[in-house]
Amino acid sequence: MSILSVTLLIVVIIMFIAGFAGIILPVIPSLPLIWGGILLYGLFTNFAEITITIVIITGIAMIIGTALDFIAGTFGAKIYGASWAGVIGAIIGTIVGLIVFNLIGMIIGSFVGAFIGEYIRYRKLHPAAKAGFGTIVGFIFGVVVKVIIAIAMIITFFVALF
Repeated sequence: MSILSVTLLIVVIIMFIAGFAGIILPVIPSLPLIWGGILLYGLFTNFAEITITIVIITGIAMIIGTALDFIAGTFGAKIYGASWAGVIGAIIGTIVGLIVFNLIGMIIGSFVGAFIGEYIRYRKLHPAAKAGFGTIVGFIFGVVVKVIIAIAMIITFFVALF
């Protein structure tokens, strides 16, 4: 391996590590960063080992994982019986929580938002708490899906490379 190849591989691995950290830290675009590393390696090596097919497949996985991550909390609230008020509350709470307190705020914000939305609509504690809990379940589901997709993308990269 040449110095350029080793340097490129180090840069890509750093992108993978940063992307994996982004699964926990929502300010870092996790799957897009991992995919960007794959694309970068492919571009710099003229798609010799990392083919365009691999870039496309991992790109599709990245899009699916990112989309699922955005809707997971809201979907969880809906599965646990949230009405439109709870779903809108979860979305607003997620955004506000993310802006104010980062990851913990996003989790708490989605719970509180769904809870408040449901409570305003029905004035009952149990359905409101159930909807709030659903957002947490959805969030955890989204994290698990992103971890699985990230690992699959990274394994695909290294299998193709070696």
